[in-house]
Amino acid sequence: MKFSTAIKIAGFFCFLGMLLPACSTETRQEAGSEFEQFATWVDQNAKRAETATEEEWNEMQAEYTRRSTELESKSADWDDKTKAEWEKLRTQWTETEGKAETRFRDADAAVEGDTI
Repeated sequence: MKFSTAIKIAGFFCFLGMLLPACSTETRQEAGSEFEQFATWVDQNAKRAETATEEEWNEMQAEYTRRSTELESKSADWDDKTKAEWEKLRTQWTETEGKAETRFRDADAAVEGDTI
């Protein structure tokens, strides 16, 4: 009786040991999926920012900040490739910010020039 109980307990712990790596892989896949969704969002909105109104741009900025903060909190699970892609996305968004802000500044300057 003791032998069968010991076998059952050992089997249970082996089973749990097999589940842990599966959970870790699932977490990494989920993080990768969220990252891919964010990368797609950045690409789409970087293009959209070229013609967005200032109000739309402010909404995009708020959404970018929210999503990037949420994603970055999970960056400990990322591999080196994902971390490098993250840096590219941040650079892409920074360039988009610069272009949008320049466009809005130029538009404001043109309006001021017309009113003088």
